[in-house]
Amino acid sequence: GQVMAPTKREETEAAILRSARVHFSRRGFEQVGVRDVADAAGVNAALVIRYFGTKEALFERAVAQEANLDALFELPRERLGEALVRYIIGKKDADSLLALLRSASNEQAGTLLRGSLEAQFITPLVALMQGDDKTLRAGLIAAQLLGLALMREVVASEPLKDADEMHLVARFAPLVQRLLDNR
Repeated sequence: GQVMAPTKREETEAAILRSARVHFSRRGFEQVGVRDVADAAGVNAALVIRYFGTKEALFERAVAQEANLDALFELPRERLGEALVRYIIGKKDADSLLALLRSASNEQAGTLLRGSLEAQFITPLVALMQGDDKTLRAGLIAAQLLGLALMREVVASEPLKDADEMHLVARFAPLVQRLLDNR
């Protein structure tokens, strides 16, 4: 089949979403205005509103719907603990996860965060797990991983932000794997 070149609108939307991701991940939902996102994308704020409706809708498209974990959940379960930890420590600057962490205290953003976490992480994780209290264990895994990301990237805790990634994975992955395997 023929690959269609993106339309001007699609290119503009992509630029706005990239700009939104960067701004929200650095400063969080409350601190970012539509004008900040528009200026960085090289467009008028009115165009952002015309394309996305509201700042909340922009946040949802740029951040809450962005993380795609499907490939991770296709891995064999015995490799998933390590893969999840590697995924989390690979998260840097213009990232939806950081945007969500920096925005979680905002009521609207927090609601989006819960919905996104449930749909994109908890539900698919529970489907892979066996044994008792799968939903609780999936929630504990999310808490471990988000806590690690928060401490490394937002709080910038000394021992974690500069830790050797291989050493961090070697120490942390077995904790996640234990919950996955119901051990």
